[in-house]
Amino acid sequence: MLKQAWLALLVLTLGGCRIVSQQELADLKSPPNPHMVDIDRTWQSKIVPQIVGQARPVAALLSALQAANDFDSACQTLGYRSQDENPCIFYVTVEGKIDSIDTTSRSGKMTVEDRGGDKIIVQTGPTLRGTLLRDAYKEASYGDFNDQVLFGEYGRAINEQAVKMIQAARLKAGDRVRIDGVFSAWDIPRSAPTITPARIESPQGE
Repeated sequence: MLKQAWLALLVLTLGGCRIVSQQELADLKSPPNPHMVDIDRTWQSKIVPQIVGQARPVAALLSALQAANDFDSACQTLGYRSQDENPCIFYVTVEGKIDSIDTTSRSGKMTVEDRGGDKIIVQTGPTLRGTLLRDAYKEASYGDFNDQVLFGEYGRAINEQAVKMIQAARLKAGDRVRIDGVFSAWDIPRSAPTITPARIESPQGE
């Protein structure tokens, strides 16, 4: 009789439970951030269009920056930063011919001779330094994560999307390209700092 009572209690106890997977258990301990969901779509439909839509030709941007009264006002009118302690992010377009591509390290770069004759350095990876693409995106900030690790993972996920785009472009010296991307600065630059690309394509008609 006692054995039957224990079995009945066990059945009742198990009736209200279910076995969860390791992933479900991990999600319960640390719920996934909605910003990390479908990062491919966020990249294609939000991040890239935002950067492209605000990008200025590099020569015009540098000219406007150098004409500004001070850096803070230049950042407010020409760039973006989510927090005062961050560098200012500027959105830029470079159009010209690839002069050379350096693949000697994983932090690869290429040199593009802009239409004005200036030599512009552009990151090509496969390791992109920094989190400029994340920091340029105005619809997500550290406050949405409240966790430095998760915010770092978000930046790496965005960089991975950019690397896929760069690799798909199959770049080579001599190609003519149009690049929309970003660079950061703490003060008004005399020349364009290294650019992190969000989109690379051949100029229309070439």
